[in-house]
Amino acid sequence: MGILPNDTSSVGLKGATLSVAVIGGGIGGLCLAIGLLKHHHIDVQIYEAAPSFGEIGAGVAIGPNAQRALQLIGPELGEAFNKQATPNLWKSHQNFFAQCRVGKGEHEGEIIAEQSTAGGMQSVHRAHFLDALVKLVPKQCAHFGKRLVAIDDKTSSGGRVILHFKDGTDTTVDAAIGADGVHSAVRQYLLGEMHPAVKPVFSGSFSYRGIVKMEHAIEKLGAESAQNCVMVCGPGAAVLSYPIEHGELLNIVIVDLEVEKWEHEKWIVPAKRESMERLLEGWGKHAQAMIELLDTPDLAAWSLWDHPPAPFYHKGAVAMMGDAAHAATPFQGQGAGQAIEDALVLETLLGKVQTTDQIPHAFAAYDQVRRPRSQRNVTTSREAGLLVGMKQEGVGSDLRKMKERLDVRMHWIWNRSMEAQNAEAVRLFEESL
Repeated sequence: MGILPNDTSSVGLKGATLSVAVIGGGIGGLCLAIGLLKHHHIDVQIYEAAPSFGEIGAGVAIGPNAQRALQLIGPELGEAFNKQATPNLWKSHQNFFAQCRVGKGEHEGEIIAEQSTAGGMQSVHRAHFLDALVKLVPKQCAHFGKRLVAIDDKTSSGGRVILHFKDGTDTTVDAAIGADGVHSAVRQYLLGEMHPAVKPVFSGSFSYRGIVKMEHAIEKLGAESAQNCVMVCGPGAAVLSYPIEHGELLNIVIVDLEVEKWEHEKWIVPAKRESMERLLEGWGKHAQAMIELLDTPDLAAWSLWDHPPAPFYHKGAVAMMGDAAHAATPFQGQGAGQAIEDALVLETLLGKVQTTDQIPHAFAAYDQVRRPRSQRNVTTSREAGLLVGMKQEGVGSDLRKMKERLDVRMHWIWNRSMEAQNAEAVRLFEESL
């Protein structure tokens, strides 16, 4: 985990004319803060609820859109990613994001589709990538143990934004951006406690996941299946795996796509091998090997949630981004990617702000550009789960129809020009002044 000294005093940047608070120090929040640091008129401070920076989970896919966004935020971010990134390890798979196969039945083992994109699948170990980002943040910009409990935005009457934390402290800034995850306090402030979109909803899916040593995975799966991204599809379930840590480890996810209700109070609960066996009963050798690999004493079921669409991502001088704004299921591998796109657009727009009264204009432009695209990702990610689980209406288990959709359905995400998205946001901002 990335740890910086817990200096909670607000250290302003000398000469800065705009102060920005980033609430939350995950991948999205840190990318935003690092981007804002290059603008000399901006003083950025990060307020993290935990005692240190840290991420839960294992591997995370970074699509080509997010890779380009990282480079545009700053070459140091692109370099940090390149040092951490793991591609498919076989040359024949280098331009595949995922090879999709049939998991059960008479066509078991057949290739349905090979999703192509330049550079193919690129993944990082979530915690290790976060550590690399932490190294780019000056220690005086990070404040820990700062759980946000209330916001007072007095900018409409000529004041500033006051942030109140659970430890009894507060801070005053010109703008605040919530990167505080799916249980976002900033989202609650923006939408209101009673708004129907304020809380995440259960997606009808949960996953078993874990990391195993590559040599063990090769023994069970064979080298090609272990060393490249493979999605095995079947009725009501899917099995995904891809290499991380430069091929030393394999990240594995088994998803149950047919869960009517999450019965547990906690989102992550202990699980047993028998539940995986029931889910994948009758599946082929690949799926059975995955059960063997994930059969550990700490096996858990991770429920999957997403956000109903928020009607706006900002109010006054307060905005939200990443999972706080548009938490999605993981079926398109875009959770981190969409947060990174948010960070790019926000740091670009705030870099153009010259006076505090322009902040709401910048946030409005961000909202106009990013909300439709990021919310479309939430919707289409659920559709992707239905597709690989052979449950999508009009497609089902028809392999030809599955291929038609799998071959092209990610192009609108992967191929979007990040420069064009930025230019559109800047144009909207400048036109509004």
